[in-house]
Amino acid sequence: MEGEYKMVKDDKKYAEILYKIEKVRKIIKEEKLSGVLLSQQYNICWLTAGANNHVLWDDQNSLIGILITKDKEIVLAENGDYSRIQDEEFFNCPFEYIKIPWYGPGLSVEVKKVVKGKIGVDTSLPGVKDQINIDGMLSDYRAVLTDSEIERFSVYGKEAAEIITKVAKNTRLGIKESEIAAMLSKEFVENGFNVAVILIGGDNRSLNYRHQVVTDYKIKKHYCFCGVGKREGFTYPISRVISFGKPDEELKIKQRKIETVYVYLNSLAKIGVNLKEIFNKLPEIYSSVGLNKDEWKNHTQGGTMGYLPREKIISEDVDYILRENNVIGWNPSLPGVMAEDVYLLKKDGLEYVTYDSNWPYQEISINGLTQKRPEILVI
Repeated sequence: MEGEYKMVKDDKKYAEILYKIEKVRKIIKEEKLSGVLLSQQYNICWLTAGANNHVLWDDQNSLIGILITKDKEIVLAENGDYSRIQDEEFFNCPFEYIKIPWYGPGLSVEVKKVVKGKIGVDTSLPGVKDQINIDGMLSDYRAVLTDSEIERFSVYGKEAAEIITKVAKNTRLGIKESEIAAMLSKEFVENGFNVAVILIGGDNRSLNYRHQVVTDYKIKKHYCFCGVGKREGFTYPISRVISFGKPDEELKIKQRKIETVYVYLNSLAKIGVNLKEIFNKLPEIYSSVGLNKDEWKNHTQGGTMGYLPREKIISEDVDYILRENNVIGWNPSLPGVMAEDVYLLKKDGLEYVTYDSNWPYQEISINGLTQKRPEILVI
């Protein structure tokens, strides 16, 4: 029928969903639970191989829940979403469905009708006394991509980078930060992405603030551009620096230094390395490029990522051993510049997921590693 939104079943995604359901059941068995309820959007995206359950974009609480027991997989959906998710989102999934009236008592009552005893949750479930938060256990699974996830992840990462490049190259002197944000939002949405974050700081705004929330400021010389797109639950943070005309020498020096910090961090991102070890090297990393050894304290340095912008953020308290198919996302910064991209940790090293050959690059070598990293784009 003309105009009908046709859904095509995907055998790879179906197999991925079954694999993940079994991972949840492993938690049920190990923790002696009667079931697990997933109600956070990122976990539902993970379990369903990227199905879109987002209605409230600024809230991770989904309007649906997926209840997994030892022998059942049940979607609990408000009547406003009940038909759509079956027709358009979860057609790949082996789910049963229970309709919940929007004016009813909510998930808790329905869950207690199905399961008795302790339940695992990814966020607090009001009205249920015997519950345990298992989001940390799910994070261990979310943080290591499957082969079928990697296929999608790599393709979408390249597309996200190409969108950033396209938008940046179409900006001109005097453009407002808000106009760039509108251009990026349009490109993301038209190409199947959701907008997670947009930070744009023109001129002194980029020098004064690390998180440059978008304003109507008209850019006179240069700007720092951070766009984070999401697709099928995957997150792609990308930061670039753009200059209208020849950039100031100081800005060029800072940009190369922060990209050198990035390569140094990448040189430490190896299978079997604890993130805590990388954190402890931060003073040494910054000193090695001629920066104050405490500069890293001025902005988060990133960590592992995937369905969340960060699964593990490096700190003195984090204790996580890097493994094959982790996603690496550093974001060191200096006034006016930030280095941010997405890499996949493979057996033979890092795969640059958000690389776009249409952006100008520089070759940087440090700590035994040589990589291409972005230069300032001059327009």
